[in-house]
Amino acid sequence: MAKILTYPDKTLLQISGIVRDFNDPFIKETIEELKKTIEDNNLKGLCAIQIGVPKRIIVYKDKNNEFRTLINPGIFGKSSNIIDSLESDESLPNVKLNVKRYDKIKVMYQDIDKNDRFLEASGDEAIFLQRKIDMINGGYLFDRLNKKRQKEFFKSYGTYGDTCPSYFIKDKILKALRITLIIQAILLILSLFLNFAKFVVNYNHLIFGVEFVWVIFYAFYAKYETKKYKNCTSCQGANIIGTSGIYTAVIILLYLISFLLR
Repeated sequence: MAKILTYPDKTLLQISGIVRDFNDPFIKETIEELKKTIEDNNLKGLCAIQIGVPKRIIVYKDKNNEFRTLINPGIFGKSSNIIDSLESDESLPNVKLNVKRYDKIKVMYQDIDKNDRFLEASGDEAIFLQRKIDMINGGYLFDRLNKKRQKEFFKSYGTYGDTCPSYFIKDKILKALRITLIIQAILLILSLFLNFAKFVVNYNHLIFGVEFVWVIFYAFYAKYETKKYKNCTSCQGANIIGTSGIYTAVIILLYLISFLLR
């Protein structure tokens, strides 16, 4: 029987890889190990990452109490009806969270013989599969909470320095810059008609300098902040570069407009 990993084990933060070699003995061994662990712990099911194998495999017992294996599963379709679901998970023990789920989903997956399959699930089965598909994508129950409820959860349950939270100080820095640029654009328009707004034209060099330094500060701080989270360094890092470039372009455009209005 394999050990079921529990949060904050760093292995659970990985995004599971696609199974490509279906003849690999290790894949079949992993499936059998999942079945044994499910039986020994009297569980409905597990995904491979929960026993330390970062592969997109889910094994569970269906409504007939028979094992079903889903390899490379993904949600192919979903209903428009979203329900409240009170959930817990073996990898996040002693916690029950109320999250939003689709009441019906259609899952596309492959069986052990590499055949493409479709599964329509509803009720508890749909909720279970959504939770496990979240996990093979590196997600947790608390990732389904809004920012306020996440803060409340972390405050009561503990601090997890290795997670990738949905809220950052860098986002507040960027939001303040965005508001500033919007106000500046409005004042540039008003400067064509009202004298009080002309300061954005007269002091465009100073304003440009402050905003440019603001973007540089954002980029360095954002890089520092995301480095603290193991699961954020790649996607968030690329996003920081792109975002900084976009805002720099907007600042330059506003500067050129103000220069032409002088």
